[in-house]
Amino acid sequence: MADTEDLIPKLLADRTDKFLADLKNLTEEFERERRDLLQTQAAIDQLATEDPLVLVRQSVGARRKVYHSATAPCGRTNRTGSHAAGFETMRESEAIALDGGHTKRCPACNWAD
Repeated sequence: MADTEDLIPKLLADRTDKFLADLKNLTEEFERERRDLLQTQAAIDQLATEDPLVLVRQSVGARRKVYHSATAPCGRTNRTGSHAAGFETMRESEAIALDGGHTKRCPACNWAD
């Protein structure tokens, strides 16, 4: 009986140590994933600042000369709700490259910079 009584505290201590080690591992894994997500979000935010989203007319008609701000477009985009009919969303660098690089920012849009 004395042997059994001696085993209980040892077993409890072993299980507690294992639980604490597992908890430490999970916490470290969580922090690594959290840091990775924060770095990814920072990269996305940087890209949005350096190369913002714009609206480019996709409908048939005259040659495209301008692209519009996706966040603060002028009235020429005929926005309906959160979507602009006849316009495609893309990065500004892609819009600039369209039509041989002749497209420019719409002067009527409210550009942030």
